[in-house]
Amino acid sequence: MKVVLCAYHEMGCAALESLQEVGFEVVCVFTHAGAHQENSFFDSVEAMALQQQIPVFCPNDINTPEWIAKVASLQPDAILTLSYRQALSPAMIATAKKGAFNVHASLLPAYRGRAHLNWVIIRNERETGVTLHRINDVPDGGPILAQSRVAITDEDEALSLHRKLVRTTREQLPNWLRALRAGSLIERVQDENLASEPGQRKPEDGQIHWHQSADEIHALIRGVAYPWPGAYSLMGEERFIVWKSRVITQSHQHAAGSIISIDPLYIACGENVLEIVATGLSHHDNLSAAQLVQHFSLCVGMQLKSC
Repeated sequence: MKVVLCAYHEMGCAALESLQEVGFEVVCVFTHAGAHQENSFFDSVEAMALQQQIPVFCPNDINTPEWIAKVASLQPDAILTLSYRQALSPAMIATAKKGAFNVHASLLPAYRGRAHLNWVIIRNERETGVTLHRINDVPDGGPILAQSRVAITDEDEALSLHRKLVRTTREQLPNWLRALRAGSLIERVQDENLASEPGQRKPEDGQIHWHQSADEIHALIRGVAYPWPGAYSLMGEERFIVWKSRVITQSHQHAAGSIISIDPLYIACGENVLEIVATGLSHHDNLSAAQLVQHFSLCVGMQLKSC
């Protein structure tokens, strides 16, 4: 089978390796120009493809008549997408004999759309997964062909969960591709009553609200931990990022956001207490709690701001 791969970063690498493992011909790769800060942490499918002399394209709009004609000229049997940030038009999908398929890193129909990796941690889900589905006119809403579940532990942060999902994709995708070629996958229509799409996240969404429970704040911190922008709070007018935390099950009568201990650094929450373990004054540094205490001259009774 001839396949056009539309993918980005490590999920794209997993797909390219899987396609080649089962003997599919990848006729070209569509991807995005990698940002420098992303390339520091994630492998590049562009680099992998170019190393193997597979043509790579990075168009701003894959759905122009010129690109549709280009793909049609390659006569692909299928288009496969993973972490690709452009939706394929019906005309683009129609260039492939078997249609287009997407690998989405959630258990669809839950967590459609972007930032699903972050949202499942922020919402304290206990599992997520990887879904292979046919692409139709509903983003991430096409019939499901296969799924694999991935457990989320209390220690998982966004990066560790991302790596689990990439590993699961690499393990499962070859089997799914073989079944797709054999025509043995059964399509299952998604239940729209179970669908959810929390939406794109912005860096400012990482603001800590101390009136929330320590569990909720800890989940936010894990969900947007480095190399994502991080969860942040304010001391006076100066922002700092909390990279790592620990929930302390302890009832208290303190106002939310109050510092109740500086060694260890304990902050009163709406319910229970949060220990700040690792922090930073910018996205590029990593300070201990003791260094944060020293920087701000923190003492018991001081108040962290939520806004």
